[in-house]
This record gives sequence, structure tokens and C-alpha cells, in this order.
Amino acid sequence: MEKLTKQNIKTILESVDNFLFDCDGVLWRSGTVIEGIPATLQLLRRLGKKLYFVSNNSSSSREQYRHKMEGLGIQEVKKEEIFPSSYCIAAYLESIGFNKKVAVIGESGIKNELEEAGFKYVDADQSLDKTSNINYIKQLEEVELDKDIGAVVIGWDHHFNYYKLGYAKLLITEQNCLFVATNTDSTFPAGKGRFLPGSGSLVASLSTATGKQPVVVGKPSKFLYDVLDHKLKLEPKRTMMVGDRLDTDILFGNMCNLQTLLVFTGVSGEEELKDPQNTIFPTYCASTLSDILTCLLYTSPSPRDRQKSRMP
Repeated sequence: MEKLTKQNIKTILESVDNFLFDCDGVLWRSGTVIEGIPATLQLLRRLGKKLYFVSNNSSSSREQYRHKMEGLGIQEVKKEEIFPSSYCIAAYLESIGFNKKVAVIGESGIKNELEEAGFKYVDADQSLDKTSNINYIKQLEEVELDKDIGAVVIGWDHHFNYYKLGYAKLLITEQNCLFVATNTDSTFPAGKGRFLPGSGSLVASLSTATGKQPVVVGKPSKFLYDVLDHKLKLEPKRTMMVGDRLDTDILFGNMCNLQTLLVFTGVSGEEELKDPQNTIFPTYCASTLSDILTCLLYTSPSPRDRQKSRMP
């Protein structure tokens, strides 16, 4: 593991063609772009590098991510370059030939991607009578399960409640529905330096209730890399995963034989990295992604990258 410097940035530029970027905690935090990110990405594009965005956050679809990036000043991003876990849910169901209805614990990102892929879905609380004075437990005792549902998918849902948990549990244990999760991130970086419960906290509750483990499609699952490889035909040794979490981003990169860069603007800091109990290490680490820009400003590009930057 090396700290990013103006010396080894040359090695990175010469050995990496493709960059995979996590988003929350790498490009932005709590909806605010991290300083220097747009300029850093723009420079990498000018050097001929291919940029892709892989996020475990399922609250947005690819198009919603593209729109958000544009609003944050991250330009020239195409929908086809974005791979959130919401998209991976639909890709997974397509890969297994799934043809039934899906019950969703999640937000518009998952629903939009399912709809675009041609899947029918319902909210996990679609059978809840919200006007009734009858409590959740009584309604769950009497609810009739939708026999057309064949899968439960779960991701980030800020309207998560006991009824959704209970209905999903019944579908999985009584109807033998597939149990698919976007990710198992326990927390996410929020504002004012706080870390709040993430999708993994919701997934854990459903796993506990059912006694079953889900199929996970986001990082560090290798399924995400299979999706990327199918779409992009990446060469692992010339691809770098950039992330802020050791247990998802960096583990994913290591498992897929990619080069990795850990940035300290999100979840995992230097203290966690240096902890004697830690067993996950990146190829490189940096205070922030924009350290790439800082190093490049004081480093002449290699002949190979200089030639790429002149390409139309």
C-alpha cells in the first residue's frame, strides 16, 4: 500500500485505463460535491481514461444519478457509464430469467430500473390499509399474500417500517420468494460528520426475521463485476476501483484483481486502515480523490497519456 504522490501518479496513469468510482463519500457527501472532484474527473477524461460510476446506493436510477452529477458540476457523464445497485437488481433478475412480480422495499431508483427492464413490481406495503386503526401486527396476521409475487428486493428505504418488514418476511418464508438485496452497507456518510444506518441495517433485520441470507448484487459481490465485464469488457489489471469503504469498495476491487485507491472522505479513515485487526488493504490511499489532480498539476504526463490527451 502506498500513499498517492506526484511520483507514483505516473505509474497509475501508465497502468490504468479504466477508473471505477464509488459516489457517496468519494464524489460527494450529503449531497454536496467534494472540492476538486469535477476538475479531477475532467482531467482524467482529457488524458483518455474511461470513467465509470459504481454505487451501492439504490435510491436513484442511472438517469437520476446522471442528472444529480450534472447538477453538482460533474459533466459529460452518460447513463451507460453509471452502475448503481438499483440497476444491478434488475440485471440480476434478468440474468436468471425471472418472470414474476417483485415486492420492493426501496425507493424510486429500484422501481424505475425494474420498470425499464420490463418487470412488474409492487411496494411491500401495498396491502397495508393506511386508513385503518388496526395495528400492523393485526393486519399482518390477516393479510392475504399476493401469489404472483416471486421475489422480494430490498435496498435503502427511508420509509421503512414494521409492516414492510413483516410482509416481506411472510413472502420469503411462506411463499418461498427470492430474497435479493442491493447491498449490506451498515452505515452511510451523512452531514456534519455523522454516519447513519444504511441499507445493510434494513437487510439485517429481514435476514434475522427470515433466518435466510439474501443474494447481494452490490459491492463487494462479484455479480457487479460480472455486469461490468459483460457491458464493458474490462481488463482487470488495467482497471482501478476508487472508494471510501474498505469492506465494500476495496474488498470488491481486491476480489476482482483490480488496482484500488482508498480515499479518506467517506467511511474508512486512516485509523481503520492502520488498525491491527484490519485485513483489507488498497493498492494506494489518498486524503481525497482530488489529490490526483494536485499530483498531476506538478507532474508531466507520460508520452502515452500526452498522446491520448491530444486525441479528438
